[in-house]
Parts: sequence; structure tokens; C-alpha cells
Amino acid sequence: MRLLSPLAMAAFLLLLGCASAPTPIPESRATTPASRLDQGWWKARLAEKEKEASTQHDTVFIGDSITHNWDRIAPDLQKQYFGDVLNLGFSGDKTQEVLWRIARIDWKTVAPKRIMLMIGTNNAGGHREAPENTFNGIKAIVRNLRQACPDAKITLLAIFPRGLNGKDPLRQLNNAVNARLPELADEEHIYLRDITSYYLLPDNDTLNKALLPDLLHPNKEGHRLWAAAISRDFLNDYQ
Repeated sequence: MRLLSPLAMAAFLLLLGCASAPTPIPESRATTPASRLDQGWWKARLAEKEKEASTQHDTVFIGDSITHNWDRIAPDLQKQYFGDVLNLGFSGDKTQEVLWRIARIDWKTVAPKRIMLMIGTNNAGGHREAPENTFNGIKAIVRNLRQACPDAKITLLAIFPRGLNGKDPLRQLNNAVNARLPELADEEHIYLRDITSYYLLPDNDTLNKALLPDLLHPNKEGHRLWAAAISRDFLNDYQ
């Protein structure tokens, strides 16, 4: 058998390494970690949640105000359906703030069995971010969580519908992000779940204001519906 020359061997190993390395994620505002430490309430919640993260939690939620509101308006439902939860939802956060926050967590200590993630609607609402950028921000979050918590099952939720109907420009931005999310799911470690239809009227377009009265945030009944739709598979780790 003919042996490769040292130069050829080096080229082969370089090629092999490139083939196994993850594809770089394009840089943008949505993929660049950022904090909101200039906002007092945000800094205070960060301290509170990082203290909670100094102990082990089987279940972790990550997101923006929609997730934050489990603590605000539905803590009883959160406990009833999900038990002990480390809720890392922060009102107003975008993908870049989530990237900054999760980098500070000692995930070996938290050692979650399961993580629920929904983020991105504030990228649309705050900056009218291009869907490609928001998607890449979510991709970066998922990649970082997989590296930090290789044994955890990650449930990635499609961004909930917002605006009265499909004509709303922010709904359209979010829909474009959601269309890309199947690229991130392998249904082994990362599970994509889309419960958009639960919040729409029978025309599958008009938002049900009885569940999202401000056309963005689920009320308590909207949270109950969310829990009922997700909790069984989520808690059973999709077995």
C-alpha cells in the first residue's frame, strides 16, 4: 500500500477536521452577545436567577417576556404542570441577550434534563431584524446549549403568533424565522414544537384575543393551553 507523503497527510487531516467542524454562524447584531445591565430590574432578575442556577434543576425555560410570564401570571400552573423550573425568561430579551446570559450559567451545576426555548419575537419587534439574522441567533443559542448540556433534551418552540392576522408585518417576520427552525431539530436531542394553531381562530390566521388579549402575550388561560399542549412529551423526554 502506498503511503501518503507528509504534505498529503497534513492536507488530508486538515480536510477531515474541516468536515467535522460546525459551520460558522454569520455575525450580526442578533448573534453578538449583549447585556441590559443598565436596566435595574433586568440586573436584579439576573442576580436572582443566577443565584437559583447555583443548584441543580431538571427543567429550564429560556426566553423573553412570554416565558418570563410563567413567573408573573401563572406560577401555579408552572408548578402544577412542570414542577421545579429554573425560569430564565426575561421580558424584552432578544437572541443576543439570551446568548449573553446563558454564557454566564454554570451548566454543569444546573445539569438540566430538559430545556424549553422560545426566543425571537423581540428581534422582530425591537429592530425589525432580518429573519435570517434572528434565525442565526437562535441557531447560536441552540448550538451553545447543546455543547454546554449534551445530556439535555432541548424543546425549541416556534415563535408564537403576534398581531391580529397574517397581514401584520411582525407576524410575517416571525413566520419567516419559524420556517427555518426545522433545520435545527433532529428529534433526538432537539425537538421542534409548533403550537401556533392553538392561538388562532378557526380561519387559522386571526389571533384569538381571548388567549392573547394584547396580540402578543398569552394570558393565564393561554399559558394553561401551552402547558397542556407541551408538558406530557416534554416531561417524558419524548420517550
